[in-house]
Amino acid sequence: MTNPADADHNPHHRNATLAVPHHEPLNPRGITITCAMCNAARDWLLIHVQPDLIFVRCRCAHEWHEHDLDAADVTATRGDSGEEQEWASFEEMYRSLGFDGLFRYTNLRRYNARPCSRRFPDGT
Repeated sequence: MTNPADADHNPHHRNATLAVPHHEPLNPRGITITCAMCNAARDWLLIHVQPDLIFVRCRCAHEWHEHDLDAADVTATRGDSGEEQEWASFEEMYRSLGFDGLFRYTNLRRYNARPCSRRFPDGT
């Protein structure tokens, strides 16, 4: 995928890209989307590039333009969290969110884990 910021050389204008982790399977037309590289069926990064391009990225770093998803799907996944993070590059974003290929073949679904009460040998 090309960096949308490269297309606009105006330093005062920022192109916005919304990237939202989606841990469940995607079924936009009743058919589960799977990664062509590793056959994963869940744990995606949905990338909304303006105006209406939606890309799906897998943990194995395979990425494709998904014609069956639209901006409403990405914003629905985001919900009302309103959290925003700014990255210097797409590579930094992928690395920060765990979609740079390091976690290929790994499902990092978030579970409601209880806080760990284990102490280290030094007493901390």
